[in-house]
Amino acid sequence: MNDKLLPDLINTMNKHGFRQVADTATIPTATLLLKRQTWNTNRAIVVVSLDQTPDDFHDYLKQLRRSVAFKCRFFPYFWGIGIQAIIVAPGISNSDIVPSQHVAVIDNQWAIIQSIFLADPADNTYQTGRTWGQLVTGKFQDAISNSLSHHFEFKNQ
Repeated sequence: MNDKLLPDLINTMNKHGFRQVADTATIPTATLLLKRQTWNTNRAIVVVSLDQTPDDFHDYLKQLRRSVAFKCRFFPYFWGIGIQAIIVAPGISNSDIVPSQHVAVIDNQWAIIQSIFLADPADNTYQTGRTWGQLVTGKFQDAISNSLSHHFEFKNQ
């Protein structure tokens, strides 16, 4: 992974109120976890670095979502958590994964994946998929895209 990506992302997202969660040991392959909790919203950004694309991407995201939610200490039913996932894996851009097919369609008031960013260090590109909630989360997703664009080239799906 690009050595400058994580500091750039931290700096960018700190401006939006995100703070780093120091211990990511319970989230396998996580290289960074940021969270932003206010009186009415919970948001998290997780960056994971993988050696290869998971065989079952849906199940992988399900486990990742659960790990991030509990690590960020969300409160189900009162304040669910919206997660922005950045998956860095060589060859992921050549897989059959369509990011927009893996974001939440409805809010389950628990934990949802609001956006996915797939970054491929092998071909230096990234793709993204977003769900609803742009009014609140769009500025965060735009900031993540902007940060990624300093290190990867955007690739349309």
